[in-house]
Amino acid sequence: MLPGCFKSAGKPPEFSTKSTQQKQEISVDRSPSNTEESLGSVSQKAVVSPGEEPASVPALHSQKQLSFEGELALTPTAPSQKPLNSEQELTSVPALPPQKQLSFEQKLPPLPAAPPQGQPNPGGVYGQPPELLHTPPQVETHLGHFPYAENQRQNLVKVADFYGREEFLDRTAANAFFQMQADAKASGVDLTIISGFRSVPQQERLFSRQISKRGSREAAARLSAPPGHSEHHTGYAVDIGEGEDIDTFLKPEFESTKAYRWLAENAYRYGFELSFPQGNSQGVSYEPWHWRYVGSPEATAVFSPARLTY
Repeated sequence: MLPGCFKSAGKPPEFSTKSTQQKQEISVDRSPSNTEESLGSVSQKAVVSPGEEPASVPALHSQKQLSFEGELALTPTAPSQKPLNSEQELTSVPALPPQKQLSFEQKLPPLPAAPPQGQPNPGGVYGQPPELLHTPPQVETHLGHFPYAENQRQNLVKVADFYGREEFLDRTAANAFFQMQADAKASGVDLTIISGFRSVPQQERLFSRQISKRGSREAAARLSAPPGHSEHHTGYAVDIGEGEDIDTFLKPEFESTKAYRWLAENAYRYGFELSFPQGNSQGVSYEPWHWRYVGSPEATAVFSPARLTY
């Protein structure tokens, strides 16, 4: 008999019919089952009279219950929380301070333009080198040719003998050419130097002969530069042929040789580029044999006005 239950031989207390016999019975049945065999069998009952607190019921020794999956879970469970919707979750994250955004032009430099077909560019990078991005002072041309000063003799070195005539180049251009010539030779291509440095008096004699052949200075200038306006004055320009193939020396047919094809693909690696490609803006005839060295800052500065006219 549990506390709160009455048992007397005398007249029972008068209660209403509805509440006299009304008792609450709390039953916890811990009988063995398939999922609870490890817990044993425990059965306890407690009867609570009306008005008594449920706390008077003896607490069970175990506060663990089996979930529907057969795993133990602690009770009482934590109160569930209302899930946040996606907008609430996003707005709950503190916003980052605004940052200055760079424009597309600021992030990426403009891509350089590819050179004309058959016109390699020094350094292995297409487009004008950085030092040419700023337009140099305007230089007046004469019959389509830019003026050039003679290189100093102490800067020149001998590079070849062409049919008994000694040929010279600026020292830096000579070193670059010798390396290019050796690499071409390893590929089965023979590069021959036909003409290198040329003084102003030498150029004057050549130009006079062209006038005699062509009939005018304007016609001569399409094939030869007037004195004081030849790239050969600089010591950075060189006329190239293939081996002993004299039939293509200083002729457009040189374009069909192995030497020209090799130069078109590789000369830029050594700082050389074609001076007068087809359709050049100077109006000079196409000269596939005429190459200039632009692999040093000094050489680049010398030819910068002409290179901007491509």
